[in-house]
Amino acid sequence: MSPLPHAPLKLLVVDDDPNTRELLRDALEIRGACVRASATANEAQQLLAVWHPDLMISDIGMPCVDGYELIRRVRHLPAAQGGTTPAIACTGHARTEDRARAICAGYDAVVAKPVDLDVLIDTIAHVAGVRGGASDEGAPDGGA
Repeated sequence: MSPLPHAPLKLLVVDDDPNTRELLRDALEIRGACVRASATANEAQQLLAVWHPDLMISDIGMPCVDGYELIRRVRHLPAAQGGTTPAIACTGHARTEDRARAICAGYDAVVAKPVDLDVLIDTIAHVAGVRGGASDEGAPDGGA
């Protein structure tokens, strides 16, 4: 079980499925991350503004406000409210065109569901490296 780079990272997990939220939260916390989980896009936006995570990991297929709309909303926020937070999309639709749509919407990377935790950790490490450096709290500005 590999630890996350630059731990402790502050990670926001957004998924409407409670089992997926719990699995990701537990797996990432075991690897040294500080994780908050949200069931809705609206709740995630509120958490971004007040908690300032280093990275957001979001499901695409959520009811009411999906992951595409969530990232569009996030990218329109000022940086101080989370508008530049690195983000990874998690989707069961992982065809080339689905990945391209997620990237065009504003995600930094895409991970297919069911999530392979090793792939997710590698993606977090990649995004953290691409976004470069650590925050004042010792965590990177981004993840996978």
